[in-house]
Amino acid sequence: MSRWFSFIHRFFKITHSQMKTYLLFVLLAIVLNGYGQKIPWKLSSPEAQEMSSLALSNGIKELQQTGTNIHSLLIVRNNHVVLDADFYPYRQQYAHDLASVTKSVMSLLIGIAIDKGFISSELDTVVNYFPEHTIKNNALKILTIKDLLNMASGFQCSLANGEQELEQMQNQTDWAEFMLDLPFSTKPGEKFSYCSGNFYLLAVILQRATKMKCHDFARKYLFDTLKFGPTYWEENKKGVNHGWGDLYLLPYDLAKIGFLLLQEGKWNQKQVVSAKWIQKIQALYPAKGTESYGYGWWFDSENPDEIQAIGRGGQRLFVLKDQHVVIVTTGGGFNAGEIDNLVVNAIAAYQPGENRYAELLQQLKLTRLPDTGGGRENNFSVSMLNKTFRLENNALEIAAFRFEKGRTDYYLILELDDGGKQKLAMGMGNRYVLSHEHLFGLPVALRSSWEKGKLLVDYNSLSGIDLYRFTFVFNKETVDFKAEDRTNKRNLFLKARVAN
Repeated sequence: MSRWFSFIHRFFKITHSQMKTYLLFVLLAIVLNGYGQKIPWKLSSPEAQEMSSLALSNGIKELQQTGTNIHSLLIVRNNHVVLDADFYPYRQQYAHDLASVTKSVMSLLIGIAIDKGFISSELDTVVNYFPEHTIKNNALKILTIKDLLNMASGFQCSLANGEQELEQMQNQTDWAEFMLDLPFSTKPGEKFSYCSGNFYLLAVILQRATKMKCHDFARKYLFDTLKFGPTYWEENKKGVNHGWGDLYLLPYDLAKIGFLLLQEGKWNQKQVVSAKWIQKIQALYPAKGTESYGYGWWFDSENPDEIQAIGRGGQRLFVLKDQHVVIVTTGGGFNAGEIDNLVVNAIAAYQPGENRYAELLQQLKLTRLPDTGGGRENNFSVSMLNKTFRLENNALEIAAFRFEKGRTDYYLILELDDGGKQKLAMGMGNRYVLSHEHLFGLPVALRSSWEKGKLLVDYNSLSGIDLYRFTFVFNKETVDFKAEDRTNKRNLFLKARVAN
């Protein structure tokens, strides 16, 4: 290896420092190809795109030092990947739940359906697509698809109390019927009020208009055209995809969505979404403070160059039009709202002639290193194992749990309200170990340790938005179970009892 290095050094007349940077760059490309990514952009040092590697490296370091549960950070500028960071135990080949970023993708799907003639216009009234519905409020007669897209339906529905209308909707047999029967607090089209159920109605409308599930329509007219990797999308018992959330994409594929906005709806010179639809995506309704909303996307008057798609738990797509930048973040329970500032600062800090790319690549290597672990590995007694502990109804939708000893690890088995079951390696010794969730078989990571008689379990949904800290305190026939939901900022205290 040293002889080959010396040959390259002499032949190309480059410094050892430059050679080191080059080799690290090649290593990064090999790693990405190993992940099976079909990357449509070339790799580049930040400096080649007039950004500071040092500023990016410091930002990555701060995210790690503060224990932020970010899963990935991808930055593309001028059609070049300048930063691709995935944070252990997440890897870029894992499709990720986009949460409410899904709404922005739904907006594009509605636009494509109009472009293709499946829907005549966003000015179509909603009730046209629900002829079976009995209208109980005249305001419903003037409600349009556009009102739903702009979160201006007028329904008595909001973010208050944890989106209780969304929860109530999901407890009904007919979700669309529930939404259409909601009372109106304002006239349709008058005022913004965040209501995820609006986008469920859009999903039903798209399915009825196209005679295709939203996911199938998306694959045919959007995902396949942009050569997406694996995608998943949750649906309800009626076979309708959750139009407001629960779409899973690879981070690189979400970045492609951002480039559709940069390129007036084109991808590789093909018009995927009409420029007319893309131009309609603008700040239309004041939301909160300096923020506005329009056609499923977010805007901020403090950053007029920027468009955002925002999802709970750290899912973000930033599009900085004037800077020709697309940023994608995924994670569980972290605030991604300042990540765009990291990029803006890296652009401002750029100094011609400076090159700290090698340092950035070294920092990226550190983000992928496994945790060192620690803590006691085993304090299970025989009485704790192989017993099913049942829980009262709870927001986590966990019906019961049990602990089993395997050949190399202990396992936590979760029985869920939907009938699913997850058998999860616990990662004793406080080291993350991968398992898979029951819905799509996507990765979940657990690490566990004993502390003062309590069993502590970190549940990191690597393809999802959830981060939990479970605490189990064992009594004779009961278990005190505490769940810290770090994504939704809430704690649950439950009592589990041995099943008869």
